[in-house]
Order: sequence, then C-alpha cells, then structure tokens
Amino acid sequence: MSFISDFINMFRGPTVFVSGSGTRSRQRDRRIDTDEMCSAIIDCNATHFAKGQIVHVVQDADGRTKQIKRNSEYTRLFNKPNPMMTRQDFMYAMAWQLQLTNTAFAWVKWDNAMHPLEVWPLVYLQFEVRKLKDGSGYAVQFNDGDGANRVVRMEDLIVLRRKYDGSGYAGSDNTQIGATLDMVSSLDEGLKAAVEISNKIHGIVKQKNSMLAPTSVKETQKNFVERMKEAAKEGGVVSLDGTEEYTPLNVTAWSANAAQQKQVTERVYTFWRTPEEVVKNTASEQIMQNYYDSIIEPMWEEMALACTDAVFTRREQGHGNKMVVYSGAATGASWGTKLSIIGESKETGLLSKNEQRELLGYGPVEDGDEFLVSLNYIKSTDQSFYQTGKDDKKEDPPKDPDDGGDTDA
Repeated sequence: MSFISDFINMFRGPTVFVSGSGTRSRQRDRRIDTDEMCSAIIDCNATHFAKGQIVHVVQDADGRTKQIKRNSEYTRLFNKPNPMMTRQDFMYAMAWQLQLTNTAFAWVKWDNAMHPLEVWPLVYLQFEVRKLKDGSGYAVQFNDGDGANRVVRMEDLIVLRRKYDGSGYAGSDNTQIGATLDMVSSLDEGLKAAVEISNKIHGIVKQKNSMLAPTSVKETQKNFVERMKEAAKEGGVVSLDGTEEYTPLNVTAWSANAAQQKQVTERVYTFWRTPEEVVKNTASEQIMQNYYDSIIEPMWEEMALACTDAVFTRREQGHGNKMVVYSGAATGASWGTKLSIIGESKETGLLSKNEQRELLGYGPVEDGDEFLVSLNYIKSTDQSFYQTGKDDKKEDPPKDPDDGGDTDA
C-alpha cells in the first residue's frame, strides 16, 4: 500500500483501541502468493470477476428496476475508479486481494459536497479496527509492512469478505491449505531431484573382469565417460571391448510420483473451488455455467451490496438506489448457444441489435440500441380489439329511451 496510500486522505482524528481478536486481520500464509498453482487459480478467478460491470439502478418497492442510470456519478465512479486504473483493473485487484486475504478493501474519496471522486483498492499487510474517540463511528488502520499506517473511516470503505464466519470484522484465514502446500513443496523437490538425475545418469557400464580393484573400476568408468563425450562429437557411436557391457537407463522424471501429484493437485483446486478445466481453458459449456453460478456470480452479488452500502445512505437506498454488477454477455456459453439465444428472442424484442452484437463479441453500431418487436405478439387483454377492432372493455352508450317508440302527435 506504500505507493497507492499516498493518494489516500488519512483520517487524522483521535481513535482508541478496540479489544477482541475479531477487530484485527487474520494470519496470512505468504506461500499462496508464490505458489504457481495457487497463483494461476487466483488469476483465473480474478480475470473472470473483472468482466463484471458496475451500474447504478433505481428500483421500486417490489425490487423491479425502474431506471438504469448509466451516466450517474456513481456509475462513472466505477467505470473510471481513479487516475491510475480502469474498471477492469479495479475489479481484478479486488478479486485478487479477496482470495489472498479473504478480506478486501477499497476506499471511496468524496469531495466537500459529498460527491464521489475516486475509489482505490487497498493493499495491506495487517489492519485493525479502531473506534473514533468522539464516539461517532469506527475507523480502520492499515499497515503496509513498511511501518506506514493509514487510518480511514469505516463508512468510506467497500468491504468484501470470503469464508466469513461472523466472529469478527475479517474473513477467516487460509491456513487450511497449509498442509497441501507442504505436500506440493515436497513433490516439487522430488520432481526437481528426479529431473537432475535423469539428466545426469544415462546408463550403467558392467565390467566382465572379475575381482577388479576399486581404483580400476573408477579408472574404467572415467575412460568410458571420456569415450561417450568423444562419441557425441564424432557421430554418436561408442565402441566397447569384450570386457564391457553398457545398459542405457530411461529414467522418467515424473513416473515415481505421478499419482501423488495428481491427488495433491486435486486438493488445491478443491480448496479454491475452481475446476481445473476452467484454469486451463478447456472447460465445457456446462462446467463454465456451473463455475459462474457457484463462484463468480456470488462474488458479483457481494460486490454490488458492498458498493451500495459504501456510496448510498440508508435513506437513498430506501428510495431504491443501488449498485448492481452484471456481465454484458452470456459468459461461458458456446457460440451455438449464443446464436440460439438471439434466434429465440428476436421476435420478442428481448435484446437490441447492439446487445445481440455484444453477445457475439462484436462492437456496437449506430441506431443499434432500438428494440425491434414482432407485431405477431400482443397483450392477452388486447386480443379482441386486435381481431375485431372493437374494444369489449368499453360499454356501449345507453340508448335513448324514446328510440324506436311512437311519438305523440
């Protein structure tokens, strides 16, 4: 946080210590930062999470969206969070920190008129909840590991938690993966040693002479190695005399621990709840759909709620203001499924032309935001009017009581 924290307006009011282990950050296993497999999984999840778009909407009392405010100051805030980051950078950073620490923070900067200006993700080594001395609320003190502390008001923070058990302010730690990382390290060391052996030992020379002295054995071995080197330069053929027998060794570096390696690998993917096929970009459409339903979309929902709480007061939320996170395309769907969605929805006007193009990965076109609707579909309450031109819901005007009768002369 040492560089980005220079952009943060630190709260300078007096604070007091709050007792309890739940007010401080949890222990962090730094091996996760450097483990190759963990890093690939975290990068994969953060990349998919960063596809989400944050938009300001207004809903009615029944939770139905009345208005989408794409040009509001809150939507613009998350589209360009700060001078250094794009929306995708910001989303990626939040997802990365969430998985590493299980508690991710972003700080919202306001002007004097309480309009949002910037939002910054916070990278920290430790944090601690503090109470404002005047009793008006709480603050969080962050330490970046270099001795620098930053204190910000809790109400100005976007907070995401993972593996949260409710016992404190922070999410749980990642110590459960510690034993698995130990096994990964042991297997890596064994694989490294096997590779070194396979590259250094190529065969066995058997001397048919009986009862050779140890010095003679070493001398013969040295002589054979020199002949191997010479053969490599002169065509690759080694000549043997009648007293020697050479057996080449085919040492496979991974054969000894392939089963163990697979089992440990599965444990790592299970801990992160991420399919291996997703990380390697070989997942089927169904696996991708399950992945988004169980991992990415819950993270988007949490992000939406956290952003709503950070930028809107309770009164503003009571009037229906909230932030939502969504993806602009059918993420994970195959090309055939996307074409099927377009084909099935074209007559109902569900998607505009630009939304259809976005689904296929194409850019927008002018006048592409108009919704085209087939006239073959009408409201069920308008069927009679559509067929007869007569509105059955309207009553006929009352007849004149004298119509059709005789009149007095």
